[in-house]
Amino acid sequence: MKKTLVLAVCALMSAPAAFAQKANTHSAAYQQKAGAIATQQANEASLKQGEPKLKVNTTTTTTSVYDSSVRNKRGTTDSVVVQQTVTNAQGQTTTEGEVYESFTPSKAALTNDKRMEVSIAAGQTYSYNKDNRDDRYGSNGLAGGVNMLWHMSPNFALGLDYMMLHPSNKTHNQDGETRNYDDIYLHSIALAGKYTLNAWNNWRVYIPMGWGMMNARMKTNSDALRSSNDKWGTGFYAGLGVQYDITSSLFAGLEYRYTYAFISDKDLSSYGSDKDLQYHSAFLRVGMRF
Repeated sequence: MKKTLVLAVCALMSAPAAFAQKANTHSAAYQQKAGAIATQQANEASLKQGEPKLKVNTTTTTTSVYDSSVRNKRGTTDSVVVQQTVTNAQGQTTTEGEVYESFTPSKAALTNDKRMEVSIAAGQTYSYNKDNRDDRYGSNGLAGGVNMLWHMSPNFALGLDYMMLHPSNKTHNQDGETRNYDDIYLHSIALAGKYTLNAWNNWRVYIPMGWGMMNARMKTNSDALRSSNDKWGTGFYAGLGVQYDITSSLFAGLEYRYTYAFISDKDLSSYGSDKDLQYHSAFLRVGMRF
């Protein structure tokens, strides 16, 4: 009897709790939470079955650098090619490149950029002219000059030239008569030209040329008479030279000239053979370009 009464009391006490739990299962909050848990479980189950995940786009960039150098008589060209290859997530490849160049002029090119040339020359001269007794007027002597040229192009220059030729005096004694040829001079002021055959080399071969006014003077004395005469006339020179560009501004070289003056030796000496004056000269020439 007592046991039955205890069970009845417990039943009456648990009844309200069970009723409350049943009421909670039907509330909105409970239903929302349960739905979220069910959705998460369904998604996890789908992923486990192999459904694809969201892809992430990735790109790969490769940079390549190529350089080259090309040299000629005018200078050196250095080229650099920067090339980029981009591969996107879908496997498509795109290649783009840019070229960068730099030019370094050669010494010959830097020289040719300078238009003004001034030089001085010194050397020796010789004349084959003979008097009416077949004796030469002079032997090897001094020669010198200066010129100023304007380079109109890398190959051709034009300007003014001064030249002085002074063969050494010579003495002859024939038929008992002594003849002395002293102070033999030729002065030349000419319109000068210079043609360079290889204007883009450091070793340059050129042709000097000129035409202008010349003055010759000769002083003679002999047992019979003394004389000192000079004469003006036109004349020209031409030759061949080689020079080396020490720097883009400084050069040095050797030059040969043949000079012809339309001046007769008969106007200079009583022993003249009526021949025009001719000279062969060799110079060491040093100059600068500006």
